[in-house]
Amino acid sequence: MQPWGILFFADRLPPLIGGMEIHAKYFIEYFDNHHKFHILGIVTKNAIGQNCVILKGNNRLIQLDTLADLFCPSFLFFNSGRWIETFAQLRNGFPKAKFIYRTGGNEILKADLVSKKKSSYLARRIYWVDTLNDTIDILLTNSIYTETRLRAMGITAPFQCFIGGVHTAALKATKALHPKRLTIFCAARFVPYKHHAIMVDVAYELVLRGYSFTLRLAGDGPLLEKIKRQVAAYKLTNVIKFLGVLDHAQICQEMVEASIYMQLSSDHLTKVPGGSYMHAEGMGRSILEALTAGTFVIAGQGGALSEIVVPPYGLLVDIADFHTMVDQVEAILNTPLVKRPIGDTFCWSKVFKGYETLFDGMG
Repeated sequence: MQPWGILFFADRLPPLIGGMEIHAKYFIEYFDNHHKFHILGIVTKNAIGQNCVILKGNNRLIQLDTLADLFCPSFLFFNSGRWIETFAQLRNGFPKAKFIYRTGGNEILKADLVSKKKSSYLARRIYWVDTLNDTIDILLTNSIYTETRLRAMGITAPFQCFIGGVHTAALKATKALHPKRLTIFCAARFVPYKHHAIMVDVAYELVLRGYSFTLRLAGDGPLLEKIKRQVAAYKLTNVIKFLGVLDHAQICQEMVEASIYMQLSSDHLTKVPGGSYMHAEGMGRSILEALTAGTFVIAGQGGALSEIVVPPYGLLVDIADFHTMVDQVEAILNTPLVKRPIGDTFCWSKVFKGYETLFDGMG
């Protein structure tokens, strides 16, 4: 049988690290030279924002209106909403192809536009909804929560949910990094909805209660320096360690070695020009990785986290009730934590085998 070709549209690619970039990395590895569904080319943008296509590792500039002269794909797979303003143009260029868009939901709710300037958030949101309904054959989501949010916006395109996204081979056992001390780890950008300040408050209260541990924080972001000042003011520099930006292998090593993974994400009202939207944790790749590593997870209530953080593998806490939250974390510290074997529930191969079934049904 002739393989069915995929034209893959990425926003950014590794070595940049984020949910979309990690998905792109393993999607490309899995479907590159796939026996049935193979990648024809990777459409992305270069460092100065020019459209380009990557073919067999070679990068060349392209015009989107000439893509149809170069490729005849069965599927256009969009890894983000970066291309929303070109969807109608691409649909005209590839009338027979199936359009698939994978989303965590936040970029759709944010409804950002670059070329089509609209001062009203409502107008931008309507543009996104209408464009998706008119051009996308199926939306792939990472949670039931995300699907529910998008349906409430008025999106009527079909949905399919794939929960997962962990490179299990990276979670291999390694030499202990910090074997003699209880260690709490978090890998998250220092942005408002991750609530690092509350995590530092929790650590401070636990130290006052006499607990000994190390809190290791990986990542960067606009709030990093503010959190460093908070740690210094609390005199916690011997307790809380800032690791900076780690590569994926280093993060996975920290996941495996940690006693607890803590990430206090919650729904956060976010202002945008002309309005606001609720930014939420559509799933949380780092939390999926920690659960896969067999590490106990403490996470904030909100978003889709209740779909994956469940007893006995984790605890959801209400960050608005500080003292109850600290009591709950203290109870976990007083409970012997047994490291579970590395699992495969959320592995990439299961996600991509699901994609294969989807492609078969659409082809």
